[in-house]
Amino acid sequence: MSNPSTTMPVPAELTAPRDFAWLRQAVVLPVLIFSIALVLRLIDLGSRPFWLDEVFTLQRVSLKPAALVRDSLLNHHMPSFFLMLSALMPLGDPQFWLRVPSAAFGALSVTMVYLIGNRVAGRSAGAFAALILCLSPTALAFSQEARSYTMEMSLILVALFGIAMLAMDIPAASMGWREKGAARWAWVAFALGSAAALDVLGDGLPWVITANLIGLVMATKSARRAQLLRNLLAADLVIAALSGPFYIMMAMTVENGFTHSFDWIPPLTGPRIWYNIGSIYLMRVADSVTFKLMTVSTPPALIWLIDAGLILSAGFGAWRLRQRPGLLAALGLSFLILPVATIVISVWKPLLLPRYILWSAAPFAILAGIGASIAISVLPRRGRMITFGAIAALLMVNLLPYYSVETKPRWDIAAQMLASEVAPGDVVYLNDKGALPLLRVYLPPGAVPVVLKDSDGDLQHAEAAQLQGKRVWAVFGHAGQSSSKREWPQFYQHIAPLGTPVQIQMAGNRIYITEFDATSHGLTENCVPPAPLTPPAPQSAMPAPVAPCG
Repeated sequence: MSNPSTTMPVPAELTAPRDFAWLRQAVVLPVLIFSIALVLRLIDLGSRPFWLDEVFTLQRVSLKPAALVRDSLLNHHMPSFFLMLSALMPLGDPQFWLRVPSAAFGALSVTMVYLIGNRVAGRSAGAFAALILCLSPTALAFSQEARSYTMEMSLILVALFGIAMLAMDIPAASMGWREKGAARWAWVAFALGSAAALDVLGDGLPWVITANLIGLVMATKSARRAQLLRNLLAADLVIAALSGPFYIMMAMTVENGFTHSFDWIPPLTGPRIWYNIGSIYLMRVADSVTFKLMTVSTPPALIWLIDAGLILSAGFGAWRLRQRPGLLAALGLSFLILPVATIVISVWKPLLLPRYILWSAAPFAILAGIGASIAISVLPRRGRMITFGAIAALLMVNLLPYYSVETKPRWDIAAQMLASEVAPGDVVYLNDKGALPLLRVYLPPGAVPVVLKDSDGDLQHAEAAQLQGKRVWAVFGHAGQSSSKREWPQFYQHIAPLGTPVQIQMAGNRIYITEFDATSHGLTENCVPPAPLTPPAPQSAMPAPVAPCG
């Protein structure tokens, strides 16, 4: 599909050599890209513990099919992803197997980014775009999580592939559906990809809205505007027919309004905007539970160099597409509308979370891939290969710390420690009650009734139990995302009425287990928190007791 009025010449350096075999062009490279991306996503896949959202997945897929569907709809989720995971439960360790589909769909997303970039600007652009998404720490993190976000992303990219093809040849996109040609299949890809994404997650709705805005922009550039709009309407009707009944079913099932599912999201702030932008677009390693970017071993200068390179490359790629307005709209709006709209809406109703804007990282990577490929096109072939390798090495160096940092609290270690030390009659006081389902997963079966028998109380309950001669274990750690801002120092101040702790232990780097016996009550007032504790090494071992304050 080509048209002189809607396309601009593509540099020879960006186009795939025509003497390559069709098989290599169409199959070998995409399979190789998929394989590399999948291997990176399978590394340590089962070693990181579940966090609260993943435990909800585990609980849901353990239900009978009818109960699974109802539980999904009650929680504003489509059941399709969870039904697929339920078939994997008999295979073994759920911490590994429930994440395998996310890894596969994450690798498929990288492959789709290559295919789109290759089609619109050549093999070099596709390779750079795939490299960026493949080595993105946050994209990789979502690919190692037992949730449906990478599945939704890969399906939206199928739809974006269709839209991009239509944007490259707007006259063909304005033909009737019955007319043969590649445009018809592009419309089919858009409609079916969009419907499938909505059937996985309602977060796909912003994509459908964005795609319609892209279609309106394309219509302004078409001599057959009415027919293009009819095609767009027909695609929307297909999407509605294939996904609408499931949302009607959800509306008939849920007890609370859809907006109530966002009530826990904290208000919009500058640091939270930076957390989302830095993690999704700028290759920063993000904490899975708190709303913070993690401090890693990568030199800050290197991180800022990568940030600058991505921003400049994406901007340059968009600028070079200015003579292809349909394609610029397809990629530019796909990248910009979601984060901008989410930030604006969050002024009134907080919505901004990395998972809600994840798929917009793909068009950003494509724009950056186009910009990078054009920037190095002036180099000789060997120079382009060396530059590509150097950029790949740079991004890999940036990615490697992800595998070693603790992006999820080690509730598995905390469960082992509590199981070995909590005795019958002891009280466990949790800073985050969301830890209860996590502890139920990781505690040995025989320890559950002992550790969790008296674990749902507040500080007053813990004080009363201590005065009755009971031992109290105050456990600080986040189980899931929440608007609570209380961190360890504040929690330590909060439990000061319990007195001087017998010992403070750490499970991993982020969970504090503080022991108080019956004799410590009232010995300390407004106790100052101890100096930051050094994480145990290895993490699976219990650290030595820390000298109490006061």
